[in-house]
Amino acid sequence: MDKKEACQIIHDHELNGLSYRSLGKKYGICHTTIFRMLNSKQKKQSISREAEVTKAEEILPGDEKALREKLRKLELENDLLNLMLDISSKELGVDLRKKHGTRQSK
Repeated sequence: MDKKEACQIIHDHELNGLSYRSLGKKYGICHTTIFRMLNSKQKKQSISREAEVTKAEEILPGDEKALREKLRKLELENDLLNLMLDISSKELGVDLRKKHGTRQSK
């Protein structure tokens, strides 16, 4: 099987949704061969994704200062939102926070 035919099989499987057996009949190849080919392609893609995640994890420890700054800003934003809820609750006289364990209205 040449590379062009393999690309066509992948295209038919992913975009047209053809099954392994129908692809096998169409191209005159055993359906198990097509399954193995597509399965190995998926494994290669998952390995490359894992490598990207590993690279991202390697970058994180060096960016510790930036992450701490972002965390500080998010904590400040959270505090600001809580203060806004407190003030609006006092001014309106209505508790705006959701109470735990409340049931949905019908």
